[in-house]
Amino acid sequence: MDLNTFKDLVKSERISAMPSPYKLTLESFELLKFNEQNENFFLNEASFIVEELRTYNWKKFTEIEDYFSGKMYEQLIDPSAINNVSNKDAIKWFVNEYPSHIYSLSLSNTQSRRSRAGKEFETIIELILMGANIPFDTQGSIGSGVFESKKLSKLVDCVSPGAIEYKINKRNTSLISAKTTLRERWQEVGDEMSRTKAREMYLVTLDPNISQNVTKLINANNIVLVTTKSNKKYNYEKNPHVMTVEDMLEELKTKALTWTASNYSTEELAEKIRSLDSQYTFQTNSFIKSYYENQLNLFSEN
Repeated sequence: MDLNTFKDLVKSERISAMPSPYKLTLESFELLKFNEQNENFFLNEASFIVEELRTYNWKKFTEIEDYFSGKMYEQLIDPSAINNVSNKDAIKWFVNEYPSHIYSLSLSNTQSRRSRAGKEFETIIELILMGANIPFDTQGSIGSGVFESKKLSKLVDCVSPGAIEYKINKRNTSLISAKTTLRERWQEVGDEMSRTKAREMYLVTLDPNISQNVTKLINANNIVLVTTKSNKKYNYEKNPHVMTVEDMLEELKTKALTWTASNYSTEELAEKIRSLDSQYTFQTNSFIKSYYENQLNLFSEN
């Protein structure tokens, strides 16, 4: 099999063989029985949930990826070329015959892992927000027209309490972004943040190597760095510009309470209820469906 044909095969087979980051994370979430926990558990043990889900996801993912890689390599084997030879000689033949194919699959796996890691982390944060009963909208539901800056819209994953609230009063909403590691481009977010007029952005990360100067720069631009308890303890214990996931949840919870029926016009309240109802109706997962039901009940009481 020539190299380009093999690349196309890997690409097409990966789609069907590998579960999406969202599906894998949700399955892990339920297998670990986090879906059975109450609101206080999410508020107090968010860091633990992040670390457990990532560990469990990685174990399951690598098992699936190893099986997938094996099946892809099987497609290259020519039985006639390795008949009546030792296992050692068969391996030598394979390595010498397909060095470019082996490298190509390894590179494809690495790129896939990087892409999945970000999407997985976003899903974990969203599930924690749901478990803590914190109102939010995801970037998908926010839509491209909410933010004046197209650059910022690519960086933001969620807005709390929601997109409608962002339109009503940007200063009384919070943007949330989840990135496993930071890159230099995050130092350019300040200019984009100022255009949104949002009070701040919570940047949730697992990066253990952010310098004190960079954290100061980020904080000066109304971006609050958030990480797990253990990462905070071992890498940022004396850094006042880094808070824990639990701290962020408490702040979001408090800010959400400032939004009452008086904040909305009749039309805006109706739009909010329609938005929640559509998401409630669309969902099939009981944990997520229950979250939207709770949010709907809050507004129905108004």
